[in-house]
Amino acid sequence: MIWPENNLGSHARRAAPGAGRFRAPALVAAALLAFCLTPIQAAAQAGAPDSSQQTDPVQPAGAANTLAAHGVGFSYEIYQVRSGDTVENIAARFGIPAARIRQFNDLGSSALTLGQSIAVPLAATPAPRRAARDDRPALNLLEPCYAVVTSPCTIASEPATSADGAALYEPQVGSQLIVNAERGDYWSVVMIDGSAGWVPKSALEMTDRKIPPDQLENMLSGGRPDVVQEALRYLGTPYRYGGRLPYDTDCSLLVQAVYAARGIRLPRTAAQQFEVGRSVSYNELLPGDRLYFVSKSGRISHTGIYMGNGRFIHASSRRKCVGIDALYDRLYWTRFLGARRS
Repeated sequence: MIWPENNLGSHARRAAPGAGRFRAPALVAAALLAFCLTPIQAAAQAGAPDSSQQTDPVQPAGAANTLAAHGVGFSYEIYQVRSGDTVENIAARFGIPAARIRQFNDLGSSALTLGQSIAVPLAATPAPRRAARDDRPALNLLEPCYAVVTSPCTIASEPATSADGAALYEPQVGSQLIVNAERGDYWSVVMIDGSAGWVPKSALEMTDRKIPPDQLENMLSGGRPDVVQEALRYLGTPYRYGGRLPYDTDCSLLVQAVYAARGIRLPRTAAQQFEVGRSVSYNELLPGDRLYFVSKSGRISHTGIYMGNGRFIHASSRRKCVGIDALYDRLYWTRFLGARRS
């Protein structure tokens, strides 16, 4: 089992930024999900969020309800409309169809207004494909079941050496993973989006505890998507410490407003909010959970809302607006204190 005291915050506080052995929480552990799936970004920015402020009273983009339907794996840029801009010339500038911008921002046939913030989905860059490896052992699918980590190991993105796949996570000995396939000397463990991480067979002990497909599906799709969708309405709203919605916002005001719209009252500051709700370990995170972060001095200084798939939405002084970032970005990963569920 992964016990609550083995949470990310406790490990992060014991290690220098970027020096910890956690790459990204990337497994389904003890029937609880760690919603980080991709390798850590090598160029993640270090240091505390800056105190830059945006004071111009720009109306929020009214970010698309359809954003949630696209998931959180997209890349985007917040663009502020200038004089003479149209959806068509903005789309041409970014090399994407105008219809995609309208869909992402629920614009319909509406004209843009000067100073409006919109989310511009960026054209995806396909990952380079590796040449086929016909010499690899055959993939054998299994009925999902639990396995216990019996020796130190690394979960990787490929069933081979670290040269062939990125390291995703180093589970604690005694942790439980969900195995659903095998290839040669490696077990496949279930990631939060249903993809595979790979562990040497020698590091796991299989159990006879099977997981029905409907139960696994529920584990992968739980949480409060309604809270996430409410938060997405504010995407692009300018950041200002001590902000005032709908013109601008800071991190704790955003969280307070989103939960208020769902009938849940929270205090105004991040430190006060941290005292409200059930404590949630990092390996229990579900969409809609509140995340809290500390400054270098150890003071609770930031909060956001978990979206799933290792990402969260927050009012960011670094971005100068409400945006989406990866929890495993070193800036946030090493300062993550804990989560709360209301």
